[in-house]
Amino acid sequence: MKNLCLFILVFFISGFLFAQKKPLDHSVYNSWQSIGEKMISNNGNWVVYTIDVQEGDNELVIQSPDAKYKKTVPRGYNALITEDSRFVIFKIKPFYAAIREAEIKKKNGDEKPNDSLAIIELGKEEIWKVAAIKSFKTPEDGEGWVAYQLEKKPAKTDLKKTTDSLQHVIDSLKNIISTTQRDNRRNKDEMNEDFAEDEKQDASNESGSDLFLRNLLTGTEKKYSNVLEYYFSKQTSKLLLEIGNDPKDSLSKKKIILYDLIADVTDTLSRGGNEFKNFAMTEDGSQVAYVAERESKPKDLQKFYKLWYYKSGMDSATMLADKNAVGLRVGMTISENGTTSFSKTGERLFFSVSPIQPPKDTSLVDIDLVKLDIWHYKDDYLQTVQLKRLQEDLKRTYLAVYDFENNSLRQLGSEELPQIIQTDEGDGDTFIGVTDFGKRI
Repeated sequence: MKNLCLFILVFFISGFLFAQKKPLDHSVYNSWQSIGEKMISNNGNWVVYTIDVQEGDNELVIQSPDAKYKKTVPRGYNALITEDSRFVIFKIKPFYAAIREAEIKKKNGDEKPNDSLAIIELGKEEIWKVAAIKSFKTPEDGEGWVAYQLEKKPAKTDLKKTTDSLQHVIDSLKNIISTTQRDNRRNKDEMNEDFAEDEKQDASNESGSDLFLRNLLTGTEKKYSNVLEYYFSKQTSKLLLEIGNDPKDSLSKKKIILYDLIADVTDTLSRGGNEFKNFAMTEDGSQVAYVAERESKPKDLQKFYKLWYYKSGMDSATMLADKNAVGLRVGMTISENGTTSFSKTGERLFFSVSPIQPPKDTSLVDIDLVKLDIWHYKDDYLQTVQLKRLQEDLKRTYLAVYDFENNSLRQLGSEELPQIIQTDEGDGDTFIGVTDFGKRI
């Protein structure tokens, strides 16, 4: 009798436990956890990692190896431990539900929820936060500084100005309609080209957003407005900034400035220009280089970039090379599509060049053009591959180098030798060229 009662009791308990256990189906996948980011401080005293789920909000965990100190931050990610093992800097995502709702409603730009930036001094509980963060950077081999850029502030809308503007647009459209009824198709095409050029001009006058340079040890900050791009030198000494036009000042110009974090001195390298790209600095920040297009007008059919160079002690950056530089092959120019870099010692500057593209014939109307693709069986690539590679080929670049020891420029790469492998971090006496030119068949 006792055995029977025990059997019945075990049966009911087993049935109850089985009823409480959730069946394994697709609904449980979202709660499965995994370790995502993981890092250890340079001194080995701190461990930082994320606990991620398939769907939902993750957690960032900061702890000592013996777990005597452990701090969990909901939705933390993209963490970085500073070189001195003193601070951890990371972003905090918006709630998963808010992100999902924004995606469902197809919100973008200012309407989307933004990340926040957080900083914790390791071993302490206090968290410093700032909202609406776009990005942050720290010196790769330095300590004590962080630069963070905020998202652009949404423009305030004035109802009366908006109404007046809409009425102006309506009046303009009426004028355009009446004009197009009288004009021929050529005039319409010219009008469209002018509109497209105006759009390009507006694009070159883009404005940036606020950037803050924060001293982690003192908590003091320095603000820069209208920042487009920013870079730290590898060692903690210099911060390079590209400042856009002030939208409230029609006379303002783009400029490139270099801030010395140690000396607290700011130098203006360039003022005025349409576009700056491919920034490079030596590890200590004493030399800076970039390519820039500073002279063309919006309707110019060809635009040429030049290589600019700055060294500590100079008043401003000087033009180092352009399409007429001695050492470049005929028909080549400085390219904005490649990269710029210094060798390890800073004695060489590497940059990209490309063939000069012919100007587009604007006298022809696209709708009247006859387009034909021709392929030959001895071509390097099949026609389908040629069409797929077209945009890539139009942006293809080749390596060139400027040697500061003898102030000479040399084009290393070419169509016949497209790939150049540097040695000794750019300071080697012999480089390696790799090519399949003439052998692709």
